[in-house]
Amino acid sequence: MKFTVALPDLQKALQKVLPAIPAKSTIPVLEHIHASLSGSELTFTATDQEITISLRTPVSGDRDGALLIPARQFNDLVKELGSAGTIEVNADEATQLVTIRTPTGSYEMKALDVGEFPSIPPFPEAQSALLRKEDMMRMANKTVFAVSTEEYRPSMTGVFFQFNGESVTAVATDGFRLSRVIVKAPEGAPFPTALEAIIPSRAVDLLRRLEGDVSMEISRTHARFTIGSMTITTRVIDEKYPPYQNVIPSDNDKSLIVNQREVLSAIKRVSLFANTNTRHVRFTMEESSLAVHSEDEDSGGKGTENIPCEFSGKGFEVGFNYRFLEEAIKNITTDDDPDLNVRMTFSTPIRAVLITPGAGDDSLLMLVMPVKI
Repeated sequence: MKFTVALPDLQKALQKVLPAIPAKSTIPVLEHIHASLSGSELTFTATDQEITISLRTPVSGDRDGALLIPARQFNDLVKELGSAGTIEVNADEATQLVTIRTPTGSYEMKALDVGEFPSIPPFPEAQSALLRKEDMMRMANKTVFAVSTEEYRPSMTGVFFQFNGESVTAVATDGFRLSRVIVKAPEGAPFPTALEAIIPSRAVDLLRRLEGDVSMEISRTHARFTIGSMTITTRVIDEKYPPYQNVIPSDNDKSLIVNQREVLSAIKRVSLFANTNTRHVRFTMEESSLAVHSEDEDSGGKGTENIPCEFSGKGFEVGFNYRFLEEAIKNITTDDDPDLNVRMTFSTPIRAVLITPGAGDDSLLMLVMPVKI
């Protein structure tokens, strides 16, 4: 295998497949990238046996072939070569040696035979849906933060996708907070009906930055996302997702509207005085004023800020884990509300708090459980 490639193109391709390379593996072959050349098309494939990423990139091909290249050593070298010019890569299958030549130097690294690479099973028959780039990024960005990291609750370590013809709902929860995003199907391209899958958070995280629309395919065991010349294949989590609808309150009768930037800034400053273990902040609401307060009895420090708000009740107080609250609120952007207002609704100080855009867009809903104060 021999080819010449522009450094920026090679660097970009490597950055896209590296997330599937394990940081350290008991199976050394997984720390390699499967590189194969056919004509002027170079294909990189990387896998950790849970997620597989494959990418095609154009090159100037000289000799077809395939070899396993040490991923991180190859990537580190390519990064250090700068961002301009071209390099020549000559991979000798017989000697299992990769030679990289630049105008000023030559480098060699030991490779492995492609026969050692784990076989990528054919993707079984699946149902598919076409998602706009901005819709998939929105679902990924606004849900993955709420995924559980507790391995003993595997169903909650992924994002639950629920297709229902006219729309798709993406949900994530860790038991303390929840985020739900609803996206409508593109006109003339309805989604499948009664299709559900729990996608691992690592795979969803890769969908937060995309360069094109996404074809999402779901089989009984796997999901595959195709974005242009790149495919991401992942195992789905074979568990039943908890009935999340049951925890979304329908009787929150007290409403707070506050500016996102103002409340986030207040939380960030006041939380500097919170106990590092409990991370508690307290909201005290009046008709037109919100007091954000935190204190640490161990150190004696405390902080309070008052910001303007619109509150439909009087004299209501509730406590939060500031990190959970901050992560939810910062997910409301000008795309959700041009005025960047946040609506929070309450019933009692110990029941779930709903957080939505101030403009009343119900396609984004987040929930945070309060804490006792």
